[in-house]
Amino acid sequence: MDSLSMTCITKTNKRRFSTEQITLLESIFETESKLETQKKLQLARQLSLQPRQISIWFQNKRARCKSKQLQQDYAILRANYDVLASRFDSLNKEKQSLQTEISVAIYSYRN
Repeated sequence: MDSLSMTCITKTNKRRFSTEQITLLESIFETESKLETQKKLQLARQLSLQPRQISIWFQNKRARCKSKQLQQDYAILRANYDVLASRFDSLNKEKQSLQTEISVAIYSYRN
């Protein structure tokens, strides 16, 4: 087996993509996250991979992007929630303070 034609093999006999293959796949993914069959076949020939490997790589990449986007959306929502919760707490304290002032004023007025 030639080391240039064969990418790194792990214990489970999975092939890892080479840096060049990943670079090309990433650059194509930036412009199109789903490939048509002809483009997939062409890319598979160009990278010496199986079309199924290309499909799975794109599917996994889309899933990772979606997961990353969800994490970013969650972080934004959490930050917004924290601001609103803090504002709510301060408004509650202000409300309690005003209620206390009113109670004191009413008590003073009656006496």
